[in-house]
Amino acid sequence: MPVIRNYKPGSIIYFEGDKAHEIYILQSGKVVLTSHAVDTDEEISEVIRSGEFFGVKSVLGKYPREETAQVVAPSVVLVLNPDEFEQLVMKNLRILIKMLKVFSNQLRKIGRKVRELLKKGEPRMPATELFYIGEYYFKKGKAEQAKYVYTKYIQHYPDGEFVKKCKERLDAIEKGDMTYIPEASQEVDIKEETIISQPEQVMTEAKTEFEKPESVRTVTEGVDIAKRFYEALSLFSQEKFEEAINIYKEILSIKKFKDEATAKFAEKSQFELGRCLMKLERYTEAIENFSNLIKKFPRTELLKESLYNIGVCYEAMKNYQKAINFYQKVINMPPKEAINTEAKKALENVQKKI
Repeated sequence: MPVIRNYKPGSIIYFEGDKAHEIYILQSGKVVLTSHAVDTDEEISEVIRSGEFFGVKSVLGKYPREETAQVVAPSVVLVLNPDEFEQLVMKNLRILIKMLKVFSNQLRKIGRKVRELLKKGEPRMPATELFYIGEYYFKKGKAEQAKYVYTKYIQHYPDGEFVKKCKERLDAIEKGDMTYIPEASQEVDIKEETIISQPEQVMTEAKTEFEKPESVRTVTEGVDIAKRFYEALSLFSQEKFEEAINIYKEILSIKKFKDEATAKFAEKSQFELGRCLMKLERYTEAIENFSNLIKKFPRTELLKESLYNIGVCYEAMKNYQKAINFYQKVINMPPKEAINTEAKKALENVQKKI
């Protein structure tokens, strides 16, 4: 069965380059995926929100992790092996469709980025482009990729301008010397790398609820909180909002939780209940629900999202001034995140309606 793991802020779930065997679903908290742009080596960060998958592509593609997953707030993560993930997807077509859309968008972005890279600088012949791709990998220290590209260049362009240099690079790779020294005549559009020391791994000891005997699992008043919460998330993705609401209310009716980790499910359930009500256009109830969340859990990590959603509800109800007030609250709240940008766009949109 899937495993529940609890992480403290600063924990690393996995590092870039690690072997990939597990797929994750963030149930509560906050995780940031950090990678580097292929063309500039600029650090790119992506915030994972509750209910979202991560670590999928590397597991399904059977290649090392392309990013580092770091926990920035107390988080509860559901961990699945490939078989468990496959069973989940097969039972929920909407999850599969959503994933395909995400992957499709990512492929389009990659294609667009490749076209941009190939258009940089003066127009080059395909042979020249192939050589510079090899140079990029050589500079990055990616021996196998560079070796493949240089070999292909020699095969396709035996009389090409860079055959000699390709052979020199291949010889250097064989010797294990990948010191990059471009010739003055080579206009290689590759920025100097920023050397970033890998942080020390601070992964905390995971609490694997599902590995414990049945008698000591996190079950309160006959309810397996993690399992029920996850079922509700699945129902939400299937647009079965009323059924999801019933489960969230069931969790919220529990008076006593085993520990802080399971109590987090109540906090998250309150938030997800509000989202369901929004989908059903029951905006007044949704506003009341998000307000209760803020009152019950004043230090919640979901504060910004809750305030933002209240603004969305007021906007839907055409109470534009209140919507503006809540959007402004989110915009001014540190730290600056994607939700701040969303609130700013929403604010500008509402102001046009007035």
